Amino acid sequence: MIDLFKKYIDNRLQLIKLELISALANVASGLISSFLLLGMAMFILLMFNFALAYYLGSVFENQALGFLMVGLVYVILFAIYFFFGRKTMDKNVKDKIVRTIFTAEEEIKGENGYEVYEDDTNNNY
Repeated sequence: MIDLFKKYIDNRLQLIKLELISALANVASGLISSFLLLGMAMFILLMFNFALAYYLGSVFENQALGFLMVGLVYVILFAIYFFFGRKTMDKNVKDKIVRTIFTAEEEIKGENGYEVYEDDTNNNY
């Protein structure tokens, strides 16, 4: 009976480790994918910003003014985010991470709950 209890504890610990590894792997893969997409989007946005700055500079016949106007747009967007959107964004990111972890847990459980492993001990009661 004690051997079965030890085996049960070992199996539960192994299951918890696997659940944790799966949840961390899902979060890590999601973060890496998100950072790659963010990096590509930032590069594209940077190119469009240079194009807009040079265009505005040619319109106003002053390149520095074109870059200043594009910079002011980002200062305004930063201020709006800082004062109004920061808490909402933090909440959304936290919710997304928690949902990802729970999705990983549900994938491990499967549709019918945890899998039951057969006892390989030969105890006759």
